[in-house]
Amino acid sequence: SRVACAPDTMEVLLELLDAIKPHATGLACGSVLSIAFNTAARANPDARRLVAGTPLYIYAVAMIFQAVVFAPTAFVAWHRWGFDPQWFQEGWQTTRDSVNVNPMGDKKRIERVYLYALWGYMIKDMWIFRNDFLFFTHHLICLLGIAAFFVIPAGIGSFVVGGTVLELGNFSYNVVLLCGKDASNVVPAPVKHFAETMYAVCMPVSNVIGAVMFLQFSQFPKLKNTVWVTGLGSAWFLLIAGREYVHLTRSVPYFVKHWKSKSALARSNAAAAGTAAKLKHAKKGQ
Repeated sequence: SRVACAPDTMEVLLELLDAIKPHATGLACGSVLSIAFNTAARANPDARRLVAGTPLYIYAVAMIFQAVVFAPTAFVAWHRWGFDPQWFQEGWQTTRDSVNVNPMGDKKRIERVYLYALWGYMIKDMWIFRNDFLFFTHHLICLLGIAAFFVIPAGIGSFVVGGTVLELGNFSYNVVLLCGKDASNVVPAPVKHFAETMYAVCMPVSNVIGAVMFLQFSQFPKLKNTVWVTGLGSAWFLLIAGREYVHLTRSVPYFVKHWKSKSALARSNAAAAGTAAKLKHAKKGQ
């Protein structure tokens, strides 16, 4: 039976490659432009200074992509549909009530650009972090997921928005690494606490929205009970679980320590106020 299944498997793989082939130029351009952006950003020696073990320019480039590329592109793509929720369900060959739409045509242009940019965004750091197992594996899973979305029959809009939501969560992680509790003394204490609070709120919100969006994605008519949901769901929730683990191991100890410190300070202030009141009362008695 294995021999009988082999041709079918190979046929499926060839069909996937044929579907991705028209996007080869876009993926190559996204990769080249992202690598060039990385190269330009690291030109200044100070930009290569390590912060939490990562060169400063990596944070800068990532945050520019997250805030200036992904979020606006997702907004424009959905805006073209007048923010119609139906956009979340559409595939490459459907749009509103039309079928057999050209996936390389104007109607899917913004969605294509988004995926090309996201592909380049992942590719640009693969060589730099080739020896970092977790980082490399994370990016490899993301690349496989992106490739899958070039052939998936539905849910392109859901991926564009869901991916953006997760990247905005990553934006808050970059902020906390740059300005959080472990930042240098140049960063004021209130700024450090704000960064930690921002991350503690934004990351779990991002993860919850991403999880809920995938659950909705899994119920789309062309995807429900298919291997797409099983395969992509495993990767999607594995990434979310990893993100939430990092979030909890950082934020919980930080805020426990913060609240204990505030409680101790409050008790100390109360004790000092009580002592001052007693001394004042004693002086009046004299």
